[in-house]
Amino acid sequence: MTSLWRSLGVAAGLVVLAAGLAYGWPWSTDMVKQPSVRPQEDPRLPPPGSVPRQGKEPAMDRVQAGERLRNPVEPGPVSTENGKHLFQIYCALCHGPDAKGGGPVASKFVPPPDLTLDLFRQRPDGFLYGTIRDGGALMPGQGDALSPRERWDIVNYLRTLQQKSSQDRVRQESSAPRKK
Repeated sequence: MTSLWRSLGVAAGLVVLAAGLAYGWPWSTDMVKQPSVRPQEDPRLPPPGSVPRQGKEPAMDRVQAGERLRNPVEPGPVSTENGKHLFQIYCALCHGPDAKGGGPVASKFVPPPDLTLDLFRQRPDGFLYGTIRDGGALMPGQGDALSPRERWDIVNYLRTLQQKSSQDRVRQESSAPRKK
């Protein structure tokens, strides 16, 4: 009888050991608890001071950007159309589709400026680029969301809107009745 109990004990021990090996011991779960991005979770920010593969833009405020940076992107139809598409995604919520400051969320905050005014038309392209990249007094920067090329495309589109607005103003002034 003792050998039967002993055999059953050994068999039960082997079953428990086999189940433990099949499931995995604590040292075999290291792949379960790893740092990874879960679905719908933001990716980690790069470490401070890290340089992206494309290089790093020099740090400067928008006034310095206006003085130093020149628009390397030719303002052709492709750039303007891409800028329009990006403007509708990133800028039109506040600035409106025509950049006059009447976007759908503009009433919730301090109203954004009309970007077609002479004040912004006279600013250099680099100033607009630096504002898009780093933000303004109340505007958040879009530097993390947009590549340099995309920012320049938006600048080219803004210049198109400014030119169109200027032409519309001239037409309105010329067609308005003259006061005597």
